Amino acid sequence: MRSSWLPALLVGGALLVSLTACSDSSDVGLGVGSGLQGGTPSTLDVTPDVRDTTVAPITGIRRDSAQGRPPAQSQNQSAWRFLVGSVNDPLDGKDEGIVKAEGYVDFAGRDDFPSEITSADPSSLTAELRLTTDYLHGYSSETMDVKVYDLMSEADMDSARATASFNAAPSPVSVDGTQINPSDSLVTIQLKQSWISENIGMLRNTGNDGADFEDTFHGFKIIAPNSDMPDSNPVVGFSSSTAALRLRTVSSSNDTTTADYPSLKTFTHVERTEATDPPSGYRLMQGGVGKGLAIEWAYGEKEFVNEAKNDVLIDSLPADSGRTLPLNRAEIFVPNDTSALETPSGFERPQPQGYRIIATRSSGAPSCPVVRSVTLSDANEACVLPLDPLAAPGKALISDDEARPILDRSFRRVGNGQSPVFTTFRVHIADRESTDINEAATVRPGLPTTLPVLVPVDGTEPGPPRATLTVTPL
Repeated sequence: MRSSWLPALLVGGALLVSLTACSDSSDVGLGVGSGLQGGTPSTLDVTPDVRDTTVAPITGIRRDSAQGRPPAQSQNQSAWRFLVGSVNDPLDGKDEGIVKAEGYVDFAGRDDFPSEITSADPSSLTAELRLTTDYLHGYSSETMDVKVYDLMSEADMDSARATASFNAAPSPVSVDGTQINPSDSLVTIQLKQSWISENIGMLRNTGNDGADFEDTFHGFKIIAPNSDMPDSNPVVGFSSSTAALRLRTVSSSNDTTTADYPSLKTFTHVERTEATDPPSGYRLMQGGVGKGLAIEWAYGEKEFVNEAKNDVLIDSLPADSGRTLPLNRAEIFVPNDTSALETPSGFERPQPQGYRIIATRSSGAPSCPVVRSVTLSDANEACVLPLDPLAAPGKALISDDEARPILDRSFRRVGNGQSPVFTTFRVHIADRESTDINEAATVRPGLPTTLPVLVPVDGTEPGPPRATLTVTPL
């Protein structure tokens, strides 16, 4: 029996495409939607061409100030973090290479202070950073050296990418020999008494509802000074929403008075050194440094024989754009083989909480909102595709509700001699749930992270990135 007009993603040029028809009775009709007509449904796995790509992620954000001034961008900021330290993550027994993170934090001013703070002699004041830990990647069994430096000028941290950096003073302002315990839920970093005395006027400045302090104080850079060593410290993440600079004084009657400056901006600089190749049969995605995958499918004509039923399926795109296509279900997914990562004793590695897939629009293709995606660029050239948040960490999944309309439009366009809706799908670790296009007014970047992900290729289980199509011959 010969069935025609079956759409598929097929071989073109140097692109690799693999088609597999599921003949097992348990797979027949799996996940098929309503309204099927014609012959027996078949499920085809279609593999794309896969290559490495690197795009530095956004790791900076500006938050609301204490006085309620509007944020620089509208997005959910409560879970944001900044990172400090370094990690040498073993992949399949091999060192992945040192990933190093330097954290930056700036604080909002205050419009008033307790009288005990304003009247206190500077020598009786203590200043400290109070940081809540919410991320740990690496060994945490020992204390970690940290140093804090004044920034030399105002730093544009908002939406800054991980490759950026900001100039800091040459000498640390933290107390010499400061160490923190990475496993503590709250860490404090005490600043030198000399820094308090030199900056007491700035610290007590309440002018313009605290904005004068923000204009004068530029923030801190926090580093782990031993982060270049092979046996490196872990990378520790600190919550942006709870970070605070605290002034404290103790009266003669041992009463303690405090005043906190809440965080205003945070940023993380991330870089990788001594990078090595991933284990055989895998490609590596790496958070922080922006290492991801670019995947592409080709479209064309190819015959495929279902040997179990001796059917000949003509994988051909229709020339008639008005013809009904027998595409009943489609998913696009990129698997993460979590079992392939070696985890030594005492080594902590969180699982990524989410991914991001950014698709590049073809010339003349429908706009991002038309294909149920969020516009990323002003030129409407890149679209953030909604993902199934429940699929993480095992895979990045574009579900049938989103994938089928995209592929259906692509088949029709190609059948009319046009390019598909999207030419390239870029996949990155986002470490947060996928964008909900029904709620998101803007595109939220993924949280700063240093996590590695191994994506199987070359037949390694659980299989390579692919599109799974359920089709029914007419």
